[in-house]
Amino acid sequence: MRWLLIATVAVVVGSALLLRWRRPAWYWMTFGVVYAMLKVRIRYASVMDACDLTVPASRFRLWLARFFNWQIPRQRVPRLMWIRPTRTGLRLRIRMMPGQDAFDFSAAVDRLRHAFGVHQVTSREIKPGVVEIATTGYDVLRHVQMPARNEARELCIPVALCEDGSVHYRDYKEVPHSVTLGAVGSGKSVTQRRVIKELAPQHVALVGIDCKSGVELSPLARRFSALADNPDDAADLLEALVARMEATYQVIRREQRISADIPDAEITANIWGLPEALRPVPVVVTIDEIAELALFTTTAEKKRRERIVVALVRLAQL
Repeated sequence: MRWLLIATVAVVVGSALLLRWRRPAWYWMTFGVVYAMLKVRIRYASVMDACDLTVPASRFRLWLARFFNWQIPRQRVPRLMWIRPTRTGLRLRIRMMPGQDAFDFSAAVDRLRHAFGVHQVTSREIKPGVVEIATTGYDVLRHVQMPARNEARELCIPVALCEDGSVHYRDYKEVPHSVTLGAVGSGKSVTQRRVIKELAPQHVALVGIDCKSGVELSPLARRFSALADNPDDAADLLEALVARMEATYQVIRREQRISADIPDAEITANIWGLPEALRPVPVVVTIDEIAELALFTTTAEKKRRERIVVALVRLAQL
């Protein structure tokens, strides 16, 4: 019987070590999350004290201790409101003590990472007096696995996985313009393809400009409503987009119907305030290597460059 128990323990420990090496996500969901929650529960007060995230006892308690010759009260520990396990780590909601600041927890994330024995720790303020500590049990960026369910909606798409295991969303309604910068091999083209892939099923028109002979965007040409692979076509395409934007503004102006009894909040200046039947199809423009549009060597190319720059700036303004 004892040998059977030893063999069972050996099999369980061996399976855990194998999963931790080959499948860290599976290890976390089977063994790691339970072990991490127990460790946080047991060591929480000592970790807060060691990381200088405690505050002295109140003056009243110190006065009582001196008056009755009691033992000096211990440091007060911020209250752990709850622990929530996730598919990549743990989230701790903590109520700060008077005198503490969210920056105190942000400055202590490295110490918390070592104390709790996790891969990554991040901190953010939820509301005044409350912070959330997000821990990841393993390197989520080593083998990126996007969650099966996400909060994608119209023109708001999941783009990447953050180091704390959360999903980064790109919302074109909130931030219409963006520039992706990075060194060679940093993932600019992968990000661009991800955006196109997520927007493809939606009711939007995709317009692409790739002056490197279309090597980046031509494999996805079937989904594009328009695709320019040289500077001449790019200039014509940008000017056509400017003309379309001007026509869209005419539709908005025609449908505003401003009168004295219309509240200011209901006066729209973009397509999202139009009735759905009149709303133009949203257009998303993606440009690969924007520097290619500004290059010139001859007088004719310089004139073309001026057309492109003027149209691009005008389009961004509109």
